[in-house]
Amino acid sequence: MRRGFGGSVRAVLALAGLAVALSASACAAPLLPSGTRGGGGGSGDPADLEPVSCATPVGSADFATAGAQDVGLDRGDLARAVGYASARGAQSVRVYRHGCLVARSGNDPLTENMRLPGWSMTKGVVSMVVGRAEELGLLSVDDPISAYLDTAALDLDPAHASLTPRHFLTQTSGLRMAWVNDLWAAGSQDSVADVLSRPFQAEPGSTFLYAQTAVSVLVAVVEGASGEDFQDFARRELFEPIGIPRSDWRWQRDAAGTTQGFAFLDMTPTAWARLGHLLLREGRWGTEQLLDPVYIQQGRTGTTANAGYGFLWRTNSGGWNIDSGVPYYKRTEEPNWPGLPRDAFALSGLFDQIVIVVPSLDMVVVRLGLPTEVFGDPLGESPGIRPSFTWRFDRLVMAAVADTQVHDPGPWSHEYDDTPLDVSNIIEPALPPFEVRIPGSLGELFALAGR
Repeated sequence: MRRGFGGSVRAVLALAGLAVALSASACAAPLLPSGTRGGGGGSGDPADLEPVSCATPVGSADFATAGAQDVGLDRGDLARAVGYASARGAQSVRVYRHGCLVARSGNDPLTENMRLPGWSMTKGVVSMVVGRAEELGLLSVDDPISAYLDTAALDLDPAHASLTPRHFLTQTSGLRMAWVNDLWAAGSQDSVADVLSRPFQAEPGSTFLYAQTAVSVLVAVVEGASGEDFQDFARRELFEPIGIPRSDWRWQRDAAGTTQGFAFLDMTPTAWARLGHLLLREGRWGTEQLLDPVYIQQGRTGTTANAGYGFLWRTNSGGWNIDSGVPYYKRTEEPNWPGLPRDAFALSGLFDQIVIVVPSLDMVVVRLGLPTEVFGDPLGESPGIRPSFTWRFDRLVMAAVADTQVHDPGPWSHEYDDTPLDVSNIIEPALPPFEVRIPGSLGELFALAGR
C-alpha cells in the first residue's frame, strides 16, 4: 500500500516519542566501538600512530570498527561532538574514518536498524540513481528530457522539451517554483506533469530556484531511459550492490504512482552511511565502479548559479552559497559549512538530516533525528535565537581530528535578519491547483503580497 504524507508525519511523531522514551544516559555519551589497538584509549599522541583502515564491507556485512585514536581522532573530543548532537535531538549519529566506524550515539543500538526520514537527502539519492543510469550508458545529463519522456502525453512545448537533466540536478530549470504549490502537487497530483506545465521565471541554467517536485522529473527520466520502475532500478543498480537490502528502506510515491524525488525516502542510518561511503570512494564499491568519478566530481562542485550546490548535493567548494528561499533567497558570502574542509559535500535534509562526506579527511558523518531547534543548546544559548547546530557540531567533530590541522571558524555568532518573507516563494495563486480554489479577490491579495 502506498503511503501518503500522513505516514511520514506519523513517523516523525513516533520518533519524537522514542526520543522521550530513551534514557538520559543514552544521550549523554557516545558508544565508542572497541578499537583494534585497545579501543583507541590510553596515552600517546594519535598523530604519532599509524592509522588503521578498514576494508569495504562485503554484501550486507557491517562496517568494521576501530577506536578513535586508531584513526587519528581524539576520543574525548569525538565523545563531546556525538554527545552534543544527541542532546539536540539526534536519533542517530555515526562517525566513520578510513572506512571504520569509530563512534555512534547512545541511541544507535535502538535506532540504527530503523528506517528514519531523510527528507531532502532524498534528492541527493535521486542524483546518485541518475549517475548510475549515466554510468550504464542509459542517459546523458546533457540530453534534452524529450529524449526520455513522452512529450506528446505531457504536451511539452519546445522550451520545456529542451530542458536537460543537468538543469534539474542543479536546480536551475528556471521553472516557476512556490513551496505550497510544490508540496500540494506532490501529495495530490501527477507531480511531473504539474512541474512541466509551469511557466518559466528565469532562463534555464541561469538562476538557482530550490524546487521540490521538479526533482521528480529526474525520476521520470530514469524510468524512460531504463524502461522500468524507478525504485526497481534503484534497488538493483544502486542499493543492493552496496549491501542495502529492501527491508532497510521505503520510498513514497505521488498521486500518479511516481516515486517522490524530493523527499519521503526513509532509510536506516547504516544504509545512509553506505551511500556516503559510495560517494567518498568516488563511486566505487569494492571492485565495482557504480558511479563515474567525473559525475561525482561535477556533482560536488557548485555552479555559477549557486557555488554551494552541485547535483542535488550541498557542497563546500564555493566561497558563497544561496539557501532554499525561505524567508527569501539569500546569498551568504561564505561556504555552506565554514567549520568543514572545502572539499566537503553532503546529502542534506530538513531538520538537520545530513550525511557529510569529507574526502581530504577520509570521513563520513551521519546525523538523523528530530528538529535541532526544538532542543536547548548544552553549550549555551544566545539571546533571541538558538545557536546554529551545524556550526557547533562541525567545530566539535573537526576538533577531534588529531592528525592534521583543520581550519577553525571560531565561536558561532549571529546577526539578526529582519528581511520580510518573500510570499512569492511560498505560494503562487495563479498556478494549479490554487487558481481554481482561491476566490478572485483573495487571489489578488496574495499576488499583491508577493510583489
